[in-house]
Amino acid sequence: MKIGLYADPHYANREKSGERRFNKASLQKIKDAYAAFTAAGCELAVCLGDLADSDRPHEQELENLTLLSQTIHSFHIPTFCIMGNHDSFSYGAEEFYRVLGGCEPHDIHTPECDLIFLDACYFSNGARYARGDTDWRDTFLPDAAALGQRLAACGNKVYIFMHQNLDPEIPEVLRLSNAAEVIDIIEKSGKVRTVFQGHHHPGHRTVRNGIEYVSLPAMCEYDGAYEIIEL
Repeated sequence: MKIGLYADPHYANREKSGERRFNKASLQKIKDAYAAFTAAGCELAVCLGDLADSDRPHEQELENLTLLSQTIHSFHIPTFCIMGNHDSFSYGAEEFYRVLGGCEPHDIHTPECDLIFLDACYFSNGARYARGDTDWRDTFLPDAAALGQRLAACGNKVYIFMHQNLDPEIPEVLRLSNAAEVIDIIEKSGKVRTVFQGHHHPGHRTVRNGIEYVSLPAMCEYDGAYEIIEL
């Protein structure tokens, strides 16, 4: 299976936010990425979170998301968009996926491999992020034991996709508050090959106990910030 990956476009109807986030330019970068995915024959595209950024008023945020939907669907590649903390700040999950016209991730099981998608847009007390109420420093995977059950039902070649980070080499503020528990579960399964993540804008790669952790560079900050993988 060939998959196109990208992370953190942070698209909004403004040229720039902060020092390095070129929000508006991400629309063309998304088009360029999908053109490359199409040329490579990708069967699936995955946005690893923070597709959109906050804007004002909310009607503008909805216009932004509608434009992103039109752009993504114009390439006719099935796409999963994992919600990131910035997506969650601007949209509830139901609204996000409704306006996108689908794109809600679900686990994929094939004879060759299994793909698992995790949503960690939760506070450490277990409450889900809500529009206007998120904290990028407080992120949590609820009911981590259920991940063990999902892994038990998989074959021996599993890939995990998420927005926030598990990688122990990434600053702690960007990692799940229960990252140690989640890592213990995936290591004990003996099945996980790679964890693909966003959120850490510079990007990073490491291997720990036989599991590769890949954090993609942020599309809003870098050119050519996408990747094509073959599983």
